Order: sequence, then structure tokens, then C-alpha cells
Amino acid sequence: MRMKRLLMICLFLLVYGPIQAQEIDESDQQLATPEQLSAALGQALKTPGSPFHLQVNCNDQKGIRSFNLFPGGVTIWNGRSQVMVPVATQTALLKTLLEQGFPKFEAIYGGKKRPGEAAARITCRIGLELEPWQKSSEQRSGGDQSAQMTGLASALLDQVEAFAGAGVTPNSLQDGLDKLADGQLAPQSLRLRFLDLPTRSYVQPGTVLRLRGGKASRQTYSPGRNVGQLTWEPLDQEQFSKLVSALQAAQLDNLPGNLWSEDQLELEVQVLAFRKTILARPFTRLDRAALEPEQQRFESLLPVLRELGR
Repeated sequence: MRMKRLLMICLFLLVYGPIQAQEIDESDQQLATPEQLSAALGQALKTPGSPFHLQVNCNDQKGIRSFNLFPGGVTIWNGRSQVMVPVATQTALLKTLLEQGFPKFEAIYGGKKRPGEAAARITCRIGLELEPWQKSSEQRSGGDQSAQMTGLASALLDQVEAFAGAGVTPNSLQDGLDKLADGQLAPQSLRLRFLDLPTRSYVQPGTVLRLRGGKASRQTYSPGRNVGQLTWEPLDQEQFSKLVSALQAAQLDNLPGNLWSEDQLELEVQVLAFRKTILARPFTRLDRAALEPEQQRFESLLPVLRELGR
């Protein structure tokens, strides 16, 4: 029975995977036609400061670069630093997208595998969410390449890179949490996933709590039986502050990767480039008493995670 449960946990991790550097689009916004997106971009240009979400990742002549710009201007540069992009530059980015024809871009360029080549990889990607529309375009290795696609991505990256020197860059996970607590980093810099699966999950389902992009989702989960609907909502500031304080107190950097728990737990916390994963379950070869201080720090965090997960 225990082996079956462990296999189901492994299946869950394979399906849902670890936190990835690239955002997964889980919005309910609609795919836009070229005409719809052009009109939306034109309207946003008339109203400086209009909220939008723009992601660009590309391997160009300057190397591998990326940014993730959230509504309001908080931007993650190369996954390592947080920068603030001013309204004037946000407007310039939208203008560049419109003038270089992004609404008419194909969803995929290249990607044809030649004999003896590895599977095609994404070398460039642009993703835009501008309410109520979304559009993404990517270029894959192999096949016909689009110089227009690479040129647009590079132009967007250059505009944001101008602010990279003034970014906030933590030097550890604990330092990142400290900077979140004192306001140097915005909530968008924190990503978290907490899987809480009770021992008797066939009676009471578990839950999956996720934080990303300043939003939270809560989802029910029972191994092999049930995965609840995934919905996102803005983070409550008071709960977020309480969570960050609890994560600080737990001193995650100094916790082992495996701890003891009657339930099946997985916690993954990431602040920009720094990440920690902790698995807690009834490990038969783990001496709980030998890790009492670490156990206590981890267990003091659980009520805060479970409250937020509800």
C-alpha cells in the first residue's frame, strides 16, 4: 500500500513537475486574431500604464536573455534580478510589438527535425497577455528560421536590459526572503508549491497550493482519483506577509531535503534564482529525533501553508 502511494506521488511530480523558470500560461484569456490584438495594442498605446503581461526568452547574438514583465512594471530579468520598468518603456514595448507586426506572427517558426538531429528546442519565444487577449509565438531550432521573430525579441530585450543594472539581486534564498519581507522584492519574485496529502487521502483529499506572479491557486488532489479545478486569484497582502515571515523563520537554506511526517508533503520555494525543495513523509530510515530542531522549524511553517492552502 505504501509503495503504491509513493508511486502515485512520483506520478504527481512527473505530471506537475518542479517549478520551472518559464511561466506556464494558465490564464483564461482568449487567443486573439491579428485584428483583435492590433486593436487592443492600439487602445493600450492611447492609455499609458495599461496593464499587460509580457514574456520574452531568446538566444540571440548577445547570448541567452529573458524577461518576465508583470502588470505594473515589476520585471524579472534573466531569472536572477528584479527590475522596475517605467511606464514610458512599457508603452515603448507595446509600440514595438505593434510596429514590428507581432499580431500577425505565426505561432511556431522552424522546428523541423533533420536526420541525425536532436528534437527541436525553443530558441526564442514571445508571449503577451493584454486583456482579454493572449498570443504567443516561438521559434524552434531546425527548419526555416524567422529573422523577424529574432529581431523583435532582441529589440524588446534590449529595451528592458537598459534597466538591468539597477536590479535587485539576492545572494541566497534567505536573502531573497529577507528582501521580500522589507519590500525590496515584489511578491512576483516568489514562487511556491506545497503538496499536502493526508495519510488517509482516500477519505480526505489532499491539496496543492501554488504561488506565482503575485497570485495564488488552491487545488484538491487525490492520487489516481481526483484533481480539482485550478483557479487563480490575487494574493491577500496580510496572508502573504505572514507567509514570508514564516518562511524566513524556517531558515530553509539550513533544512535537509528529507524530513519526517505522517503525511506526504512536498514544499518547493523559489525566489528568483534560488530554490529549495523539501520532501516530508514517513521515511523508515530517517531518525526524527536526530533532526528535532530542523523538524520543529519545518513543522512551525505548516499551519501557515495550510491556512493559505484553504
